[in-house]
Amino acid sequence: MKKTIVELPDEFVQKLQLDNEQLVEMQIIDDQIIIDKNIENIRQDNKVAFRWVMATGVISALIAVINFIMQQTTTVGMIGANSLTQITIYLGGGFGTFSFLIMAIKTRNREGHLIRWYNILMITLAYGIIGVVALALVMWVISSAFAGARLDIYTMSLIIGALVGTMNYIMVITAQGLRFQQAVSVLIATLFGGIIMSMATNGSVGWWQYNFSYLGTNRVGNGWIFNFTLIFSSLILLTIVDYLFSSLGATFRQNRRLFILRLLFSITAIAVGLIGVFPNNPGWMHHVHDGIAQWLVMMVLVMIIAIRWLIPNPSWEFLVISYVMAGGLAISDIVFKKSGYLSLTAFEMVAFGFAFAWLILLLQNLRNLSYDDNPKYVVKLEIADLK
Repeated sequence: MKKTIVELPDEFVQKLQLDNEQLVEMQIIDDQIIIDKNIENIRQDNKVAFRWVMATGVISALIAVINFIMQQTTTVGMIGANSLTQITIYLGGGFGTFSFLIMAIKTRNREGHLIRWYNILMITLAYGIIGVVALALVMWVISSAFAGARLDIYTMSLIIGALVGTMNYIMVITAQGLRFQQAVSVLIATLFGGIIMSMATNGSVGWWQYNFSYLGTNRVGNGWIFNFTLIFSSLILLTIVDYLFSSLGATFRQNRRLFILRLLFSITAIAVGLIGVFPNNPGWMHHVHDGIAQWLVMMVLVMIIAIRWLIPNPSWEFLVISYVMAGGLAISDIVFKKSGYLSLTAFEMVAFGFAFAWLILLLQNLRNLSYDDNPKYVVKLEIADLK
């Protein structure tokens, strides 16, 4: 067994207001050591989470049984109106989103949490939508496994309470541990999940013979899913950009280079949303849609070219990857226009993949830059064998 002694600088001890022989909790998150001087935090969070499970579960069960009695329902089915699936999704989505919002507000001042109110609201909406989708998938599995089953109102109400309580527990513990990386993961999940769902539900088998944006037109079924995905992803992207650049002090007076990058990034995020606002329908919307799409690619290329001057001390690896992606965008454009090797759909998907991948890479580098701005302390470690 080995004992490790860590000598902390006086400034570090004073900032955390540490007492002699005080117990602290340490976590490794994203390869960073997080020190929490209040060791009761996690225990208290767990207690709060279980209390929300009990409260929302009981309330949901009561609401369900009262609803069944008022509707004069004797037995409840798995799917359809006034069914297990319908009521669970309604109550689970509502209580889950509300629980996430309350917990996110309570923990907004912790290190690594989104602080601004509109940031919290946007992330809450994102998690609420993802939670509803996940719950709908779970209910689809349950209803498929027990197809045709009908139970009495009291048994079904207990099942509804258990399912809603479980979802609330997941939403609460997610909000309690909300970090930047999770917000980026939500952005990726929302974007690609929505696009995949658009592909699966568009109702047009040969959509890929036209173009990628065809998924959002009025010529396919459920085109709104594709457009909503882009609009919502744009809002999340703007939220993350605001959070990161605010922490970096990217204002016109404090840091003009980062302010310019913030402006370019924000315009790019808005362009993503506008592509969804103006779908690729015939007529004037087609021209507007194409113009915004070209503007989006142009903005990404401008940021890539100027990135070495816009962020301080960019790493050599980041610059190389950025220029490789810029080359990929340029080559795919040339191959599409000159040789016809790539179809319009393939070109749009390749260009979108390069652009979005680079934006995520840039977000990660900005996050690392934000970490670098925090004060650093040099500590001494002494490791000794205990006999």
